[in-house]
Amino acid sequence: MSLKPLLALLLSCSAAVAQQPEALNQHALDLVNQARQDQGLEPLSSGADLDEAARVHAEDMLARNYYAHESPEGEDVRDRYLAAGGSEWELVAENIAKCVGCGPADAARVDAFHEGWMNSPEHRENILAEGLDRFGFATASGGQTVYAVQTFAGSGTSRGGEEGESLKPEAAAQDALDRINDARQAEGLDPLQLDTGLQQAAAALVPEDLQGFALDDMGDLRDALPDGAMGDWRRILTVGGTCGGCGTRPVAGDVETFVGDWLEGQGSYSQQILQPGLTHAGMILRADGQGRKVALLLLAEKF
Repeated sequence: MSLKPLLALLLSCSAAVAQQPEALNQHALDLVNQARQDQGLEPLSSGADLDEAARVHAEDMLARNYYAHESPEGEDVRDRYLAAGGSEWELVAENIAKCVGCGPADAARVDAFHEGWMNSPEHRENILAEGLDRFGFATASGGQTVYAVQTFAGSGTSRGGEEGESLKPEAAAQDALDRINDARQAEGLDPLQLDTGLQQAAAALVPEDLQGFALDDMGDLRDALPDGAMGDWRRILTVGGTCGGCGTRPVAGDVETFVGDWLEGQGSYSQQILQPGLTHAGMILRADGQGRKVALLLLAEKF
């Protein structure tokens, strides 16, 4: 997920004396962290992958004489971040700027770029966003032109708004079931009951360690159910979802958005949830602490 909007800034300025990239990167990070501290936000740390993504883009814009968040081939900040070794599940954001007539970059030029970004609401939003924890920066100079790129990444925040308290699996499942039963009631359907065996199966199918896990590759439902429980059910349906850049902990906002996605989508999930004859359900919500969350809902009809 990329933080938006991702906008550019164009400056016209005077000559400068080049400084070492490492010193400029640290100066840029210090400026960003001072701005965040002034707003009571956590500081960002330097990220080598983000520095690399910023460097690639700054140098590419200079070499090919364009000025945009997307390259001529359509690659954006997420593509560059992934190519530099970043995580596909993190929130990513980018600010860019261009200075014409100002020569190689120095600390004063970085100050000017930062001031311009902070005076632009959209750029300021990226600098002061919650859910970001790492930062990258680079400049590229040629003749009397300087390009600058800020990159940001982090786990993001819950799509449902405020993080709130972490939900235990049983609380998340009950919250999901309450929302689903409200939708079923509106359609004149019988409510579902939470089943401990289905809860156990959902928890077994989605491991606590989400690294390398994909819903399409989850295990066999028959193996996940308690011994002998398969014969209790006439049918079992599965509904799943995953998100990236959506916070570190399972919270109520996640349940709200996952269930909302399932019910409001145009696919088969809403049709499955609102099927007549279903009697029980189980649900698990997992978070990897780095921005990825996975939810799995089991819907069943008892013999």
